[in-house]
Amino acid sequence: MRSLHLLTVPEKLLHTGFIVLVCIGLLCAEAYLYVTHAGLDGKTGVTLKDIQISYYGNRDSSKLQTVLPTMFTNAGIPKEQWPQLKETIDNWVVGGQTKVGYETEIKPILAQHCLMCHSVAMSKQLHNPPLASYEDVKAVAKVDTGMSYNSMLMTGMVHLTMLGVIFWVAGWLFLQTRVHSQIKAISVITPFAAMLLDFSGWFLTKQNPDFAWFVLIGGALSCPIAMLEMGVALFDMWIGLPKFLLQRIVTEVPKTAVRAATA
Repeated sequence: MRSLHLLTVPEKLLHTGFIVLVCIGLLCAEAYLYVTHAGLDGKTGVTLKDIQISYYGNRDSSKLQTVLPTMFTNAGIPKEQWPQLKETIDNWVVGGQTKVGYETEIKPILAQHCLMCHSVAMSKQLHNPPLASYEDVKAVAKVDTGMSYNSMLMTGMVHLTMLGVIFWVAGWLFLQTRVHSQIKAISVITPFAAMLLDFSGWFLTKQNPDFAWFVLIGGALSCPIAMLEMGVALFDMWIGLPKFLLQRIVTEVPKTAVRAATA
C-alpha cells in the first residue's frame, strides 16, 4: 500500500472515518473502566487499591459493603447520611444477615436508594447484581473475593478478540506513515504486549493483590498507544509530521556508477 500522505481524498476519508469512530469507542471504554473501578476504596479516582478490590476483592468485607461508596454516590445520597446507612448495613452483615433484619432495616434502604439500578429488569440491562429480594442481597453480602474466574474469562475473550483486531488495524495504519522504522517497531508491538500484561494481571491479582500493578500499567499502555498510532496516521495523511519523527531516506549511489564516473 502507498504511504498515507499519497492516498487519494476518498481513501483518506475512509481511513479518517475509521480512526475517528474507533478512537471515540476506545475513549468510551476507558471512561467505562474508570467509572466501574473508581471509588471502590472510598476515595476519588482510580487507585491501585481499586484495582486490587476489583480482582482480589476485599477479603475483610463483603461485596455489598465494598461497593457501598459507589452505590451511595450513584444514588445521589448526601454524604452526611452515609455513616448511618453504612452502619446499619454493616451491623446486618456481621449480625448474621437474618431475614427479619433484612425486612425491617435493609429492604427499606434498598427500595429507596438502590432499586432504580438493581431491580431485576435493570440488572439485566446494566449487568449489575440484582438486589430485589432477600436471596439477592444475601448473595452479595458474602465475603468479597473480587471478579469471578468465569467473568474474567468471558471479559477476556471479548477484550482480547476485539482489541486485538483494533490494535492490528491501528498498527497497520501506523506502518503506512513516514515515521522512523525503529519507532514503528516499538509502537506496533506495545499495545499487544500491554494487553497481555493487563489480562495476565487479572489472574495474578486474583491470587496476590501486589500484582495489581500489571493491570494498571497494561491498561495505561494498551489503548492509549493504539490511539496515539491512529492519531499520528491521521496527521500524516492530512497535515504531515515533524522532522524528528520522519524516516531518514538515504540514497546510495550504485558502485557501478561510481566506477564509471572515476574511469
